[in-house]
Amino acid sequence: MGQNIQGKFNAAQNEIRLAIMEFIINEGRPFNIETDGFHALKNIKLSTINDFHGIIDILASKDGLVADEEQDVNFIYPVSALETRHKVTLADGRNFYAMCAIDAIGATFTFHQDTEVHSVCSVCEEEVYVKMQDGKAVAHNPNNLHALTFKLEELVNWAGSC
Repeated sequence: MGQNIQGKFNAAQNEIRLAIMEFIINEGRPFNIETDGFHALKNIKLSTINDFHGIIDILASKDGLVADEEQDVNFIYPVSALETRHKVTLADGRNFYAMCAIDAIGATFTFHQDTEVHSVCSVCEEEVYVKMQDGKAVAHNPNNLHALTFKLEELVNWAGSC
């Protein structure tokens, strides 16, 4: 089994990764590496502005984030700054789009809170709902819901592939 995304990075790298996710969720737009930069990230304790670009390079090289040519971070697992078919509502009331339905379900573990997922099946186009509570799926629709996943290592660029 492959390594989870958090396990790929050290504490300072994960702190920056989570702060960028929080920025995207709170601001409702992509995080721009150059114009938003280190100063836009709140409550950073483990790294400095001098560490910032090195950490961004590591996150990008290990598929922790995907930035476009304008330096906008559009994907930072599991958060998508672009609209997708997979909307997550956190217990704290905030909403965001996930990169895929599996990522949407996993957001409960990333943000350490209960979530609700509204998605659409990529095969039959049926609406999908999953409620995660205390790390478990406590409600879902349709009743015969099944989820399939695959190793991300099989793709060169996995962002937005779902």
